[in-house]
Amino acid sequence: MSDEPAVYDHYRLTEGADAGAAFRVVGVDEKRVTLLRVTDTDGNRAATGDLRHVAHDRLGPAFAPANNPDPRFETPDYLAGLLLVGGIALAAHPAGDRVGGAILAAGGGYLLWRRH
Repeated sequence: MSDEPAVYDHYRLTEGADAGAAFRVVGVDEKRVTLLRVTDTDGNRAATGDLRHVAHDRLGPAFAPANNPDPRFETPDYLAGLLLVGGIALAAHPAGDRVGGAILAAGGGYLLWRRH
């Protein structure tokens, strides 16, 4: 990450009630940086819609460079979701196998439930 913020850079708030929350740069102009909050204070992904407009000289004291936060769902979660959706599609299709679809959907749902 360079000294100048660029779109898609990430920063972590270092002060205030929201300290620890991660933000993504979504806009930069000559006066300020526009940041979108992408995590809560514990680092969990969150769709907040919280935009902050920070002057360039205020960015350094209030925010520290950070890595892109991990995705909320990992590969096993996506695979379990595919089992769930695929099972529903198989069971609902007129030429599909209702029992096999129900087993796949139940398995995918169970895996998602166990992981979260």
